[in-house]
Amino acid sequence: MKNVFIFLLCIVSPLFADTAKFASQTDLVGDLSDALLNGIYRYHPGYGQCCFDPCGSEPNFWLQGFGSYRNRDQKSTRGCYDEWFGGILGGVGTSLSSNRHLNFFVGGSWGEIEIDQESSNIDTDSILFGMTFEQMCDSHFIGFAFASGILTEKRHFKGIKEEPQGIFLSPELTYSSCFHCFCAPSVVTATLRYAGFFSRDYQAREILGTLYVKERCIQLLTLRGELIPFLFDKRCFYLAPYLGLAGRFQVDGNEVKGHLILDDIHLSDNLDCSIGYGFVGIRSSRQCGCLCLQLNLEGSYDTDKSGRLLGEFSVNYIY
Repeated sequence: MKNVFIFLLCIVSPLFADTAKFASQTDLVGDLSDALLNGIYRYHPGYGQCCFDPCGSEPNFWLQGFGSYRNRDQKSTRGCYDEWFGGILGGVGTSLSSNRHLNFFVGGSWGEIEIDQESSNIDTDSILFGMTFEQMCDSHFIGFAFASGILTEKRHFKGIKEEPQGIFLSPELTYSSCFHCFCAPSVVTATLRYAGFFSRDYQAREILGTLYVKERCIQLLTLRGELIPFLFDKRCFYLAPYLGLAGRFQVDGNEVKGHLILDDIHLSDNLDCSIGYGFVGIRSSRQCGCLCLQLNLEGSYDTDKSGRLLGEFSVNYIY
């Protein structure tokens, strides 16, 4: 009897391994990392640092809202679904010297994934914390950021509730250089970003019954290159359009380890582990007395038929 079950599992496992459900987890982890960290620096030369006194040593306080929306259409190998989330961060920053700065922040996010094929939805939420270190040297900038927390999903499907929960980690390293092109200041930026999600011991109920997931580890590396062709900086107003290319490489997480019926199984979603995407965006900031307002909007389209919009808006109180 055991052999019959194993044979049946081998036949229908591609159907059992819901591509959209598992692939959407990967997108959620990558998008949460990007939305958190794309606008997290306060003194980056391309992020509207004109609102901050580079020689100041007093702390500043800030609130930042962030969000992302992604749509994968029916032509995507990962399935057809919509994924969105929004969140808020609160932070405090201080200067170690005239060119070194620290920030600490806490916050959270909430959102939803709607999977078209099975008419199900997944609620998502997270609790987040992290820090940034920024150093400027003449026309060069080096930034290190780290975000972590707890990420939870709650899937609702025909009376079934699944609640995978795990640890979210996302450090990054950014280097930028300013130069003049056609008599206008420009900025080129390179970023190496990691995003990881580690969950264990939850139930996923599908065609053959209940899959007891022992382990689901998602690990992503993103290489991002960005160019700001010109900066518009006039008194208390700052505007910077930008464009670039990025690659997201999945180094782990293309397989789900669990227990079904009578045996341990490894289910693969058989997806390409990497995608590339191009993006365009605009950053702007405006200083009004002790308040500095910052805005970042970005749109992208990747090689697996998916479009994404993300953005951040922050209010900074400066001494």
